[in-house]
Amino acid sequence: MSSAHSAFSGMNEWFRYSVGRSAFIKRRVNRALALPPRGGVARDILLLKQLFVHLRVEWFARDVHPWDRDLSKERQAELFAQQCLEDVDAAIPRLFHELPELDVVEIGVLDRESNAKIITGVVNRESALASAGLSLRMRLNALGVNYRGINLRLEPIA
Repeated sequence: MSSAHSAFSGMNEWFRYSVGRSAFIKRRVNRALALPPRGGVARDILLLKQLFVHLRVEWFARDVHPWDRDLSKERQAELFAQQCLEDVDAAIPRLFHELPELDVVEIGVLDRESNAKIITGVVNRESALASAGLSLRMRLNALGVNYRGINLRLEPIA
């Protein structure tokens, strides 16, 4: 069982967080599970076995740099695609670093003009740590990031 999914080894143990887990989340979950005991039943509580924290975040893709707006539309589309992929690659580890209680991040990147999704993915913490050393596109693929690239352009995902 992964460190992200710690488990009880007995009924009398309290939930054990893996290193870096937020005590704040643990307290809130345990408080939500603290139902009133039924009469005459000792230790009548809900015992937490696993805690899985999932974040869904969407953002708008950045436009090409203003210095590149005089380039051809084709070249701008290529630069836009590359920038989007680099931004996703940079954002994923930062999200896990800033929010150590997260197990999974679901991402969506939207085109500003059309509001269409151009990049999606569900990335777990272990994959994010294990993908270092790969090329950008291979790393994103290994992480579970999906996009539709046609002729070095990003197309909306249906």
